[in-house]
Amino acid sequence: MTQSNEPNYRDLLTRIAQAEYRLTKIENTQEQLENTMTPGGYITEAFEQVHREMDELMGEIRQMNGKIDIILRHITGQGNL
Repeated sequence: MTQSNEPNYRDLLTRIAQAEYRLTKIENTQEQLENTMTPGGYITEAFEQVHREMDELMGEIRQMNGKIDIILRHITGQGNL
């Protein structure tokens, strides 16, 4: 009788270990989702980075527009006024 119970015990231990592994995997995934979605998380950081890059790009465009304006005034003779 001891032998017949032993495979069931091993199967039970295996199933418990699998359940623990799956639970840990779910907990880790949940933590990653929370880090992504919470204010100040990964998504917020990404939007802030895009915003900073857009501000830098707009500054560069303004500088370029100013230079183009100077060149056009010089070419058209309006720079001498």
